[in-house]
Amino acid sequence: MQPRNAIVTGASHGVGAYIARALAARGMNLLLVARSEGELRRLAGELGTRDVTVAVAAVDLAGHQAAHRVAEAAAAELGTVDVLVNNAATEPQTRFHVLSPAEIEQVLQVDLISPLLLSRLVLPGMLERGYGRIINVSSLAGHTSFPYTQAYAAAKDGLTAFSRVLASDYRGTGVAATSLILGPVKDTGVSARTLAETGLTASTAFSVRPERVATATLRAIGRPRAEIVVSVGPGRGSSPSGP
Repeated sequence: MQPRNAIVTGASHGVGAYIARALAARGMNLLLVARSEGELRRLAGELGTRDVTVAVAAVDLAGHQAAHRVAEAAAAELGTVDVLVNNAATEPQTRFHVLSPAEIEQVLQVDLISPLLLSRLVLPGMLERGYGRIINVSSLAGHTSFPYTQAYAAAKDGLTAFSRVLASDYRGTGVAATSLILGPVKDTGVSARTLAETGLTASTAFSVRPERVATATLRAIGRPRAEIVVSVGPGRGSSPSGP
């Protein structure tokens, strides 16, 4: 089956915008999700064509009803969902002991709970049609001890585990789950923001460009894997691993 309709969360800027552009270039209709309606509408204006519908849903995924609001918008704008890209993420750039419980809960809600709930909501339709792709954008932060990312790393490691078990449990149904495990992304994302806000410096030799993350997303749609590591050294591309 050729996938036609996709949800992309965290689509207003950064990696999410690159993923949205790659999917639109493949002729996929999109529901772009983020908090900033203005940024979403600018991107939708860039990507929408006579043949490609690009709708927006300005939803804060920290809200407890956010996943339902996104699913309802997808049903209204796209009808069915073939691909779900859980890309949205948040991370306060500060030491863990000064975070409030509310800030920790917000990170877990946006980075882990909302992706799980959205996946649960789109799965029945995917199973009924015998096709679906759930792509969870995760991180190597927990493996590399990237500074000031404790709650973020915990959520992203959880998202990787969720993807792995989901892929196993639904094998043979036509529905596949993939975790894109990102290393530092050049000029965007949590790593770039952490360095900018803390004044730390780091070599960019092992950073990956956001275009490669978009390419890995297309690979996960076309040739699903349980995990795809999008990291490694200069001059190298995405390195798939897992079953």
